[in-house]
Amino acid sequence: MNTELGTSAALVFLAAVAGVAMPVLGMWGLMPSLEAGSKTTRNYRGVEIGHGLGVVWLMWAVSVLAFALASIVLSGVMGEGIATMTGLTWSAAAVLVLAAFAFGLIDDVFGNADVRGFGGHLRAMAKGRLTTGGLKLVGIGVASAVAGAVGSLLAVQTGWGAIAPWWVHWIVATPAIALSANLVNLTDLRPGRALKAYVLLAGIAIEATAASAWLMSEGTGISRAVTVALITSLLTLGPVVAVWRYDLGERGMLGDAGANAMGALAGFLLVSSLPIWGLGVYLVFVLALNILSEKVSFSRVIEGNSLLRWIDGLGRL
Repeated sequence: MNTELGTSAALVFLAAVAGVAMPVLGMWGLMPSLEAGSKTTRNYRGVEIGHGLGVVWLMWAVSVLAFALASIVLSGVMGEGIATMTGLTWSAAAVLVLAAFAFGLIDDVFGNADVRGFGGHLRAMAKGRLTTGGLKLVGIGVASAVAGAVGSLLAVQTGWGAIAPWWVHWIVATPAIALSANLVNLTDLRPGRALKAYVLLAGIAIEATAASAWLMSEGTGISRAVTVALITSLLTLGPVVAVWRYDLGERGMLGDAGANAMGALAGFLLVSSLPIWGLGVYLVFVLALNILSEKVSFSRVIEGNSLLRWIDGLGRL
């Protein structure tokens, strides 16, 4: 028990450093350079704003890889399974975020607005033209397949994940991750909107991972579930804390690099902890929203609903 408590305390401390302290300090020091030198886009109010906020996920991924390595080392020293599982989960998450950030950054830097939506990029590829959006679609799709395989293997270790073989879980997990990345990116049209969408998905993921940890201990591991919830909260919400005031203050945009990265992370955490039936429901949900976005303006829907409009405007200038 003492060994497990010591391991849990060490993991929570390391998660606070990697997930919160490093992104917050990194963005605090980097913001003057980002505001002075990043590519700008005119936002919905006509204000020229740089894209650089997405770099928080690059800093996050590097620090989380270090956290994952430390967790694996800790598991060897302390002999605790929670450290091993933590290291494997967050290694895969960091690599996925790096890939989503890279392909999103290519679209930010080299992309243009002449082709939009899944349909537009797919039609362009059918004609032999690979757009930066099409490259992002393929690249994040492949990264989602790799991460989905890892997440599915992790998911079937739980009591409810074992309902289906891992490869069935993987078939559903791959599009769920990719569509999550695109869904959060679709919301990045107003200051703070993508962050709020991500926080909603991350909140569900935090609850799911805690429940999954509790099930793995056959209902006796309340302390383990709390530890997992704390670690997941620190690692998923730290970058939000780091860029929240800059995004809402219109000092920078997340861009495709940031929005795709955090959407992919939320999707990965969900597929790593949801049972196959829950993952199926989630896939239908994100697929429906992605398809709907091709025909319906999310901004118009939000503006037409008083509650959504109020939530959307919270904290905005």
